[in-house]
Amino acid sequence: MSSDWSEVDALIRELGAVRAASDAARASAAAKAAIEHAIGEATQAVVEVLGGPLDAEAIGQARTAIEVAGAVVAAVDAEVARSRELRAAGAALSARARELLDRCQRAAGTPTDHRSADR
Repeated sequence: MSSDWSEVDALIRELGAVRAASDAARASAAAKAAIEHAIGEATQAVVEVLGGPLDAEAIGQARTAIEVAGAVVAAVDAEVARSRELRAAGAALSARARELLDRCQRAAGTPTDHRSADR
């Protein structure tokens, strides 16, 4: 029975780790709602373990729910990182486009106007 309780302790710690990761994630309101939903399901699964007889099936279901919640947090975090990378790449491309326009316009002797390069 003590090994069952150590498994429950591990579930609670894992759930806490997922919660901490979700709190650190910077995401849209919709993404945060998806995270909260997944964590809510995982929390409910852990509560069911605590409220009923300790059995391997309930513990397994709780572990799976926690893994799903962790995967949701990781996926959202990866999307946010990808979005940041794309914005940075876009800024670099815009800067390079302005540089090329300047060079061409200087060569042609025309005034520099960057408005179209910023789009």
